[in-house]
Amino acid sequence: TEQGYEAWNRGVQEGELYHLDVVDFTNLTDEAMLSAAMEAKASEIQSSIQLHEGPLLKAGLFHCADGDHLLMVIHHLVVDGVSWRILFEDLAVAYEQAIREETLQLPDKTDSFRSWSQKLSVYANSAAMDSEYAYWKQWNAAALADQVRLPEDQAEAEPFTWADTDTVVFQLTEEETEKLLKQAHRAYNTEVNDLLLTALGMMLYTWTGHERSLINLEGHGRENILPDTDISRTVGWFTSPYPVLLDIGRGHALSDRIKQVKESLRQIPNKGMGYGIWRYWSESGQAIQQADVLNLGQHQAFAEPQVSFNYLGQLDQDLPNSDIR
Repeated sequence: TEQGYEAWNRGVQEGELYHLDVVDFTNLTDEAMLSAAMEAKASEIQSSIQLHEGPLLKAGLFHCADGDHLLMVIHHLVVDGVSWRILFEDLAVAYEQAIREETLQLPDKTDSFRSWSQKLSVYANSAAMDSEYAYWKQWNAAALADQVRLPEDQAEAEPFTWADTDTVVFQLTEEETEKLLKQAHRAYNTEVNDLLLTALGMMLYTWTGHERSLINLEGHGRENILPDTDISRTVGWFTSPYPVLLDIGRGHALSDRIKQVKESLRQIPNKGMGYGIWRYWSESGQAIQQADVLNLGQHQAFAEPQVSFNYLGQLDQDLPNSDIR
């Protein structure tokens, strides 16, 4: 809208809730032809979602010679990584109940995204957030003073396009993955994130020569900060991005760097949940934004990372317990 972005929940009776395409591919016995046909139909379903019209959930049921395949496409605006786990769990439970010819019975729903967001706006202006606001205001000032831009191939004046992007895929062996997920954390009681971020920080240090790098992290956004609110089974996009000054320290020993990164990450209150609340809802965040507008952008209001890091976790760890593969 003219005032900025606005999201609303459409009523159950207001238009199509979802769309399902059923396609018969049983006559395609050639594997390459079947694969191409399924991919083409999947792309068609993906690209047909219109954010301003809906529905934001579309599905395809593909009948094939080896059985049925279900495609579910949901716009990111209404679903995040945790939501997919909830949906997979419900699908598996309903499927197994149907196989046994039982009445479909899913767990009770938890608080709605709308209810959560309304309570969050009240919480944003409560005394409980004062110390977090002070932390992020102080952090932002320090980050702006210490911000170093990455070396770039072309001048800022030239706009970047999708043609300038590239994708690099790197894969660990099964043995390396096993060590990373199940053994490496024992030495310093770390999480996978701590180790991967230490490696990222070391790479950025090799590239730029600076021990501290500004990066963007993503939390699942479901931190338990609202009393009497349960969103453990709520489907929605709760993800909360927040910036971090990744500091690998001056010591060159790998052990020192891992501990330095681990400790600096543990100091962030509520895993970064309060950053967006401070920046977009608090009076101090709005004041900084307003001052930037009055200065006509001469002074950058907020430290903006050029690097984003997102560890999605082990998405397939729940699948062995169900009939989904």
